[in-house]
This record gives sequence, structure tokens and C-alpha cells, in this order.
Amino acid sequence: MAVIGTVGWVFVITLALYFLVIFGIGVYGYLKTQDEDDFLVANREIGPAVGAATLSATQMSAGTFVGTIGVHYLTGVSFIYIWIGLWLGWLVSLVFVAPQMRRFGKITVPDFIAVRYGDDGSGGDRMRAFSALLIVVAYTVYISAQYTGAGLIFQSIFGVSTEIGMAIMVAIIIAYTAFGGMRASALSDFVQIIIMTVGAIIAIPILLGNVGGIGELELMLTSLNPAYIGWAFTPLEVGTIALAFGFGMLGAPYEIVRIYSMRDEQTVRYAIGTTLIFQILIASGVAIVGMSMRVLYPQLTTPDLASVIMSIDVLGPILGALVIGAVLSAMLSTVDSIMIVSGGAIAHDIYAELLNPEASERRKLWANRLAVIFVGIVPFFLALYGEALGGLVQFIVLLQAAIIGATFSMPLLLGLHWDRMNTPGTFVGMVLGFASVLVWHFGTDAGVITGILAQIDPVVPGVIMCLVGMVVGSYVTSRPSREALAPFFDV
Repeated sequence: MAVIGTVGWVFVITLALYFLVIFGIGVYGYLKTQDEDDFLVANREIGPAVGAATLSATQMSAGTFVGTIGVHYLTGVSFIYIWIGLWLGWLVSLVFVAPQMRRFGKITVPDFIAVRYGDDGSGGDRMRAFSALLIVVAYTVYISAQYTGAGLIFQSIFGVSTEIGMAIMVAIIIAYTAFGGMRASALSDFVQIIIMTVGAIIAIPILLGNVGGIGELELMLTSLNPAYIGWAFTPLEVGTIALAFGFGMLGAPYEIVRIYSMRDEQTVRYAIGTTLIFQILIASGVAIVGMSMRVLYPQLTTPDLASVIMSIDVLGPILGALVIGAVLSAMLSTVDSIMIVSGGAIAHDIYAELLNPEASERRKLWANRLAVIFVGIVPFFLALYGEALGGLVQFIVLLQAAIIGATFSMPLLLGLHWDRMNTPGTFVGMVLGFASVLVWHFGTDAGVITGILAQIDPVVPGVIMCLVGMVVGSYVTSRPSREALAPFFDV
């Protein structure tokens, strides 16, 4: 293995030019952003091409280009089947959630929760605050995973500590997201998805050429461990992880806010259809990269380094810098989306809607910017203790997906299509779903949950308990009011 932590000036300059472009987009977003609507949903001006790019880039995170590659490096081919659950989540959203949410046309997911489940004795304020708090908690976990991946990259390339690498990532993202808002985020996503695509097109043929082709890759993986081309994960493990990603995507607030920012429902449908095509290509690509790196570099200290070592040792300075740019692009595009959503939960849903409804547009805009800075800094400290969340980047991402899937997928899906669903049932369901995920996650880590049960992702008990709580709670309490149903049903 070449010496890690020393790269040439061509590599560094290429990365520097990339970040200059991103900062330029942030300045453009700052100049164009006039009010809270501009900051959070880009004044609903996102068209189909940028819409498809931003959904794709937001989905592709450190979990994909660091974590998923690392899991394929560690376990072989079987992890690829988790994408089926993710795509099913997108398809359900395409038909039953995304167009309806765009038609509703608010700013955040707690806006929907506050209206649809407004029978809480405070006009929806309690449900708004509760859902906003859940979003901040879940996405703090998610951002910490992205920072963990960034720390590994900066450590490997420049020889700095992981803490310094994470700090650099925090500074970069906050610098353009806190001021550029959704417009800067979406436009940078468009640039980043191009870089991701170019990076994949470059990397895969070179890797397969070094290995000797697909057939030789299969033979070498079999010689290392036959499970690499079979079932290193059990079908139960893969199936429930797929459910975690599917439910997580179905109710993902960071994707819903992008849907709010698009021009109309037709744009939403086009964007989701296009991102599904792109994700099929990415799923195949990251699996090939991870398994090829296992053959070429079988003794990496951590699987999460596979994409970084590939860029430095295999591809050369310019091509390697482009692929590292693709990896960093994936992280940036996801984190800026999540920071806007989490910051919006604090600034829009709690400050502007609950604490200071009379705030001026300028004050609300700066509240959002300050909230983005806050939610960008806090996960840095959580990332320092990543082992408590699951260790590898991809497993930290999975915990977040389980929390979101267990608390938001059913309230969105059933709230849009079942008029008997009411506020008390939904509150009970969300609490049970959240608690079940945490109990299952930490119970498995502690060895309390063992055997076949330990192979089940926390999203399964979480969604089941959420659904049971919602249905039972709704039937043992009164029907929802006409005011809560009127925006969504013919009453």
C-alpha cells in the first residue's frame, strides 16, 4: 500500500477547485435568498432536472460512498439486496406520499403533522414540537455518520487526526448551507451528482481491469471466502435492513422538504422516476468497487477506508481527486439537506410557529441560519463517540433510518389516506415506534436480544409498534375533527 497521508499538489488543487465552486454556489444562494420560504424551499422554483439531481444526491451520502462500499468490502455481494427496500420506499412515496405532500404545499414535515394531527388541544402546536424534536434527534445521529466518514477521508489523505478532519467538514458545510439555504443546496447537488457519476464511470473500469474482469473477481472472492459471493448476511438480516431503508425513505423529512421545493406534482413524479434509474446504476457500481478493493487490498484496517485507498493508490492524482470529490459531494449533498431540515424544525416549527409567530421575515431567516449552524456543530461531538451508535458509517446511518421509518412513515402514509386516523393514536404510535427502535438497538448491542431476533433490524419492531399504537389509539378515542381532515379529505 502506498503511504497514506501524502498526496501530490495536483490532487490537492483539484479538490480546492471543487470547493471553490461549492462556495461560489453558496454565495449565489445567499444573494438570492430573501425570506424564510426562499431559505427552506427555494421559493418552490426547483425544476425537474435539478429536482431529480437533488433527490439523487441527497440519497447518496457517506452511507453510500463510504459505508456501503465498506460493507461490500467486508461481506461481499449479499448487501446489495438492501436497495430493493429503498426502491420500494421510493415507489410507495411516488404514488401515495410525495405528490400529496407537494399539493399540501407547506414548508416542513412538522407543518403537515401540526395540521393533520391538530386535535392536540393546542391547535397542533404540541404535535409540531414533538415531531420537530424527533427530527432533530434522528438527524443529529445521521449527520454524525457523515462527519465520521469525512474524518476518515481527511485523515487518510492529509494525515490529520479524524477530529480535525471532521472539524474541516463542519466548517465547509456550515459555510455554504447556513447562508445559501435550499437554493444553494439544490444547485450544489446538481454539480455533485455530475461529479459522482463521472467518478463512478472512471473508477469501475480501472478497478475491474486491475482485478482481471468480473469472472476473475468472482473466482478471487470465492478463494478468499465463499460467503463473499453468497450470503454473508442472512436473508433475514438483509430483508429487515432493506425495510429500514424503505420505511426511512418513505417518511424522510429531508426528502420531503425537497419535494416541497419543486414546482408542481408532475415535477415531483419526474424527479422520483429519474432518481430510481440513477440509483440502480449506483447500487451496482458501489458493490463492484467494494468487492474489487477486497481483492486488491484484503487487509485494510477498517472497511470504511476502501473508497479512499482506491482513490489514492489505484486511480492516480487527477482521477483519484475526482473520485474523492464524488465521495465528499455525496456527504455534502446529504448533510446540507439534513441541516436545512433540522434547522427548519428548530427555527420554523419551534421558534417562528410556537415561540414568536409575529417574527419578521428577516428575523425568521436569520433564525434559520443560526439553527443550521447549531445543528451542524452538535453532531460533531456525537461523532467522537460513534462506536455507541454502531461503529461503521453504514450502521450509524441504519439507526437513523430506523428512527425516521418507525416514527414518520406511518403518520404520513396513513394520515394522507385514512380519515379515521386521529391525533392521540398518532402520538402514541410515534412514541412507541421511537422507543422500540432504541430498545431494540441497544438491547442487541448489550446482548439482551440474541439469536434470530438479533438479526432483525430495529425498524421492524419500531414500525409494528407505531402502527399498533396508531390504530388502537385511534379506535379507542374519538374521530378527528373536520378541521384536521378538511385539507386532505372530502368532508
